[in-house]
Amino acid sequence: MKKKIAVIASSRATYGYKKRIIKLIHESKELSLQLIVTGMHLLKEYGYSVKEIEKDGFPIAAQVEMMVGGDTPSAWAKSLGVGIQGLAQVFSMLTPDLVLVTGDRGEMFAAAATAAYMNIPVAHIQAGDVSGHIDGSARHAMTKLSHIHFPACDDSAKRVEKMGEEPWRIFNVGAPQLDEIVQGGRVSRNELRKIFNLDFNSPTLLVIQHPVLVEHDQAFDQMIETMEAVKSIALPTVVIYPNIDAGGEGTIAAIKKYEQLLFVHTFRNIEHKAFLSLLSKVSAIVGNSSCGILEAPSFKLPAINIGKRQRGRMQAVNVINTGYNREQIAQAIQEALKGKEYKKKLKTCVNPYGDGHSSERIVRILKEVDLNPRLLDKQMTY
Repeated sequence: MKKKIAVIASSRATYGYKKRIIKLIHESKELSLQLIVTGMHLLKEYGYSVKEIEKDGFPIAAQVEMMVGGDTPSAWAKSLGVGIQGLAQVFSMLTPDLVLVTGDRGEMFAAAATAAYMNIPVAHIQAGDVSGHIDGSARHAMTKLSHIHFPACDDSAKRVEKMGEEPWRIFNVGAPQLDEIVQGGRVSRNELRKIFNLDFNSPTLLVIQHPVLVEHDQAFDQMIETMEAVKSIALPTVVIYPNIDAGGEGTIAAIKKYEQLLFVHTFRNIEHKAFLSLLSKVSAIVGNSSCGILEAPSFKLPAINIGKRQRGRMQAVNVINTGYNREQIAQAIQEALKGKEYKKKLKTCVNPYGDGHSSERIVRILKEVDLNPRLLDKQMTY
């Protein structure tokens, strides 16, 4: 019988880099795909990106509405509770053999906790990475709840082992974010012009900035600092709305103050192939998205990393770190665009997160793993 693999899809970014994994599971003779859609995929104000999944032709086994109204930590905590209730009902109905989660978001933590308490094995992509504030805590909590670990680099694999996880559970597969960069197609230049209303003949900036939970009440002011830096440089700029997190409404409110500027182009959601094509055309990415750390090095793309959200994460030479200060951010952008020493260093940039074939490794391991009592019976190594 085929192993039933429940894949959790909760946001546009994680779906984009899981798409190849989902495709390989769906086409497999040994595995059966159970795609569960939740989180911001189901929110119209964030682009209702479940339509992208439907367009790709993947069968959706269940949709779990979980987001309650409000832009506060309390509302986010309540949403997790709603998500756990909904996922428990869906897992009872689908009876998956294994649940596949990714990264560090709360929706994924809810899925991992639900599955673990229902005696369903959990496999965790990108275990052991370092990420700032609550995301880092959620990621490592998911490691302790998971039964199979898929770290993206040696540094992360060693961190998982130091957390007391048994070595036989740990597989350094690389970051699946690179798979579509290496193996996927691109949107044509003419189509890209139509999507973004830009010709990309002059330097262009991409801004992606998310709120940080411990600083959620500062999200508006932090985004203002970034947009003021962008305004001072006045280059064509693509701004993508943030993830759904506490403080997100403040970030969006700040973005909207600058939408009237002719050189600012804002988007709620961008299809993944178009997004990767965009990365190949822009001159720098600005904000605090993990894209600047994970994907940008493959394009030798300068990344202005603002604040603490990616604190401690392994970085390539493309990253310039700065605080939430408009003068510092503007100076960093200018350095990325014109700095001779930085440009020289950028030419040597190598992505430390893999070779672009992580999805195949992950799916092969899912096929081979023995779903026996030993897998669920975790032992601490210290």
